[in-house]
Amino acid sequence: MSSNTTLSGAARNRLFAFNGTAWIVGLVLIVIIAVAVLANAVGDSGGGASSDYGYEPWLNPDPPVATDEGDGVYSGVDGSVIRLTGLDPDQPLLVTELNDTYVGRVYVTGPGGEVLTPGEYGEAPEFDSYSSDGQLILVPQADVELWIDGFSDERWQLQITEPEVEQRSGVVSGIGPAAFFLGSDATTARVSVRGDGYLDIETVTVAGTTDIFSSSDATDQSIAWADADPVLFRIEAGSDTAWSIDFPDAPAASDQTPAATPTEGAPTPGATEGATP
Repeated sequence: MSSNTTLSGAARNRLFAFNGTAWIVGLVLIVIIAVAVLANAVGDSGGGASSDYGYEPWLNPDPPVATDEGDGVYSGVDGSVIRLTGLDPDQPLLVTELNDTYVGRVYVTGPGGEVLTPGEYGEAPEFDSYSSDGQLILVPQADVELWIDGFSDERWQLQITEPEVEQRSGVVSGIGPAAFFLGSDATTARVSVRGDGYLDIETVTVAGTTDIFSSSDATDQSIAWADADPVLFRIEAGSDTAWSIDFPDAPAASDQTPAATPTEGAPTPGATEGATP
């Protein structure tokens, strides 16, 4: 026995309606996914520097320019440039992040992205610090450009100030963080660490920031750094960490007056003229 099943008109209408609804829902989902992917791609770019210049933003012929909000406050995107004029090269700059935004490395060049103090591979000086108090920067001339490295998908905001930094030499000690200019020509020193916590030491010059010492234990050892003028020491230490740095004094000039060279024919000191040996 065999039987044939035939859909009624109402059933066919319901099936067609279901297929049509599924097709429309699928099309809407495709459009939503496409828009989300496009928005994510735009967000990743952040309107910042081209990926071609991600590690060398100063080479970008058309860089994004940071917004000057007044009172030393600037905002922008990854790879933006801050143009500063009329600075005092003897005065350090302090770059501080604002509103929980992220600022990584800061590169310094002259106007137009000119590298004034080239690094080992000809790159611009790089300033980068783990200090929660911001990044200290030394500039080689009055007119410079700061190139900001931030997150690719977020805007940053920062403030630039000019803190007073004292000059120190001999034995310098303290508890917790500190910063000072080295007031001697020394390139070596003896560092001691006591107490709980950690101690990190950086040198800051116009060539950038260099980590020269790090310890989380009590220690007493020698440190060394590259010769430069000026040199700013940045101490990052725990609130209970006592530290001391002993910079050697410059060799004292001799107080002795060089002995006069005897003139030919002149009497020998202590001898009596005309005396017979």
